[in-house]
Amino acid sequence: MNGITDVMSVPEYSGKGAAGTLMKAALTDMYENQVVLSYLAPFSFAYYRKFGYEQLFDHQVYQLDSDKLPRVRPSKHGRVRRTTLEKAIPLIRGTYLNSSLSQNGGLIRQNWWWHYLTEKHPEWQVAYYQDDQQSVTGYLVYTRTADEFHVQEFVHLKSDSYQSLLSFVFKHGAGYQRYTFENANSDYQGDLLADPYPLKVTTQPYMMGRIVSLQAFLAKYPFAQTDFEPISFNIQDEIITQNSGTWMISATDGKIGIEHDSELKATVPTFTIQQFTKAAFGYRSLASQSAFGQIDTNAEKLTKLDNLFVQEKPILADYF
Repeated sequence: MNGITDVMSVPEYSGKGAAGTLMKAALTDMYENQVVLSYLAPFSFAYYRKFGYEQLFDHQVYQLDSDKLPRVRPSKHGRVRRTTLEKAIPLIRGTYLNSSLSQNGGLIRQNWWWHYLTEKHPEWQVAYYQDDQQSVTGYLVYTRTADEFHVQEFVHLKSDSYQSLLSFVFKHGAGYQRYTFENANSDYQGDLLADPYPLKVTTQPYMMGRIVSLQAFLAKYPFAQTDFEPISFNIQDEIITQNSGTWMISATDGKIGIEHDSELKATVPTFTIQQFTKAAFGYRSLASQSAFGQIDTNAEKLTKLDNLFVQEKPILADYF
């Protein structure tokens, strides 16, 4: 996987297509180097859709005023400790790997990336929960200003760690005017509060992604079924044309069969690489895209393909 954080040209070349040329060259280079996926931080979603990228990741931001904080009882077991991010890394790295942040489209953070985060965000602090066996089953990364307690990352593997860490935050009480939680999981969780009315919730579009090599992507994809009859579909990719054509996939005892014909067949459903990426990542099913008029094809054929895809929405906490 490759990540793109910014594409720009010097002022004297702006408006002459240089950025687009760079993008096409970068994608060609990725394909030739057998990169499977590319994530991107967009300045414009519409612009990067021209290059096959699609919106895949959103964040939910929850905010509570200090006078509306609920009471949360900590677990009777374990304890919460505080430290710096740098010192916490050896303790929380395994917790992160066992969480959904690394498993549903997120990064498997290497040591160098953890170190990069400490340099990029020297103000980040960590509170972590240790159970009675001294295992770390949860942590949160946070910052504090004069008015705000801001949680950047909240990971909990068990209910004890969730309760104790949330209690740790809310015990700061009137020390801050507001409490903000940024959640890479875009599913609404306000229903977990006894009274969600005081909660301010916003969904923020976050990162984009695109399949670079469809052949390699299909070969590695964790299909929901280990056995299924051949299913065919067309893909249109105007930038990486090697992905275009008719694809047929099947599975026997978990072994995936993949066939590719560069010619499009009129008898099978056709998707752009963006539409297919959305569905395969679990962001929006093909049937849902069809219901909104983005795909025009037989609903039954879409359902068969949708049933093969991961159903959980993708999660990405990191930013490039």
